[in-house]
Amino acid sequence: MKHQLKMLSLCLMVVCVTGCKRSATDFPPSNLRAISSFNLEFYHNSQANIHVTHKDENAWWYDGEMVEFRTPNYAKILRMMQTRPALTQEEVREELGISITAIAKLTGQLIDKNYVEKDANGSWRVFINPSV
Repeated sequence: MKHQLKMLSLCLMVVCVTGCKRSATDFPPSNLRAISSFNLEFYHNSQANIHVTHKDENAWWYDGEMVEFRTPNYAKILRMMQTRPALTQEEVREELGISITAIAKLTGQLIDKNYVEKDANGSWRVFINPSV
C-alpha cells in the first residue's frame, strides 16, 4: 500500500512537472487497487520527454497514449504483422487457430483505429508500438 501511495504521488508530481492544465476532476474516479504499476525512465534531452513503460502483452502505445486490448489475439496479430509484413489471413489462421471471419474483424478494427495499414504492395505497416 505504501508503494502504491508513493507511485500515486510520483504520478501527480509528473503531471505537475509536465505542465498539465487539467484538474483532478477531468479524470475518471479511481482507487488505489485500480492503479497498475509502471516504470518511469527519464531521458535528459532538450524536449524533456518522459517515457512510461507498462509491462503487459496486451498494452501497446499509439500517439502518446496506452492502448490495452481486450483479447490477446490483437497483440498476437500485431506482433506477426511487425515481424512478417507480407502476412496473410491464412497464416494467421494456421498459427492462432481462429477463423478467417474473426481475423478479418480483428484486422478491420486495427485498420479503423489507424493502428495498421496495408501499403500498395500488400505489406502491413504497423503504427502502434508494444509496451514489452
